[in-house]
Amino acid sequence: MSKSPQKESSEKMTITVQGHEVTLYFAAEPNSQVALQVKQALLSSYLPTEK
Repeated sequence: MSKSPQKESSEKMTITVQGHEVTLYFAAEPNSQVALQVKQALLSSYLPTEK
């Protein structure tokens, strides 16, 4: 994973993960639910959907 923070805004960072560009946005206030949301998003992208 390579990191290349953009200098435009300290609230935004773009990284490359396995060849895919990922942009991270940071909020002024902490969100305690973000870890659960990321976990659910990752699981739903890797687990096959039921038909």
